[in-house]
Amino acid sequence: MKNVKDALYELKTFSEFVVTLGYAAILQNDIDIAVEAQHVKDKIRTLSYEIRVATIYTVRSSRDSSKEIFQLASLLQVGVAAKEISDGIDDLVEIVVRGGGAHPLLRAVYGMEKYILKVEINEKSKAKGKRLTQINLEEIGYETLFVRRGKEYIINEQLDDIVLKKGDVIILRGSEENCQKAENKFS
Repeated sequence: MKNVKDALYELKTFSEFVVTLGYAAILQNDIDIAVEAQHVKDKIRTLSYEIRVATIYTVRSSRDSSKEIFQLASLLQVGVAAKEISDGIDDLVEIVVRGGGAHPLLRAVYGMEKYILKVEINEKSKAKGKRLTQINLEEIGYETLFVRRGKEYIINEQLDDIVLKKGDVIILRGSEENCQKAENKFS
């Protein structure tokens, strides 16, 4: 079981991911990114539950829980708020799922600072068996947000050690102009 601090940190990170993916899905009109946002939403639901459980254990083990009750309630509130944020993403990705695409006004207002790219490692991928750091995404201005391996997520400093396997899903962020170059590094 995660401690509250680790779960809160992950909850913040994945909340940022789900918002990034939700907006990218509509601005890029990309159903694959919308589906990935749903996967991240499931992770947030799990983290929110873990925060509730860890908080209950903290109260149970506390000597004077009456003083901490209001502080611990704020932890629970953060977990609920993050889940509500992820639930709001459903409204964004519905635009893509319905197939109508985003109105040009949305693109004009929100713009796209960075392009989101989803890559899946398959049997023929030249990246299979390589460390993510060997692929040199930085040279084309791309960064890895996360790697999803089944239901497991690899984020932050853990990305340096990962060896890519068939079925890994990699979410990248970079310029739309270099999108093809980024895809070529994995094909």
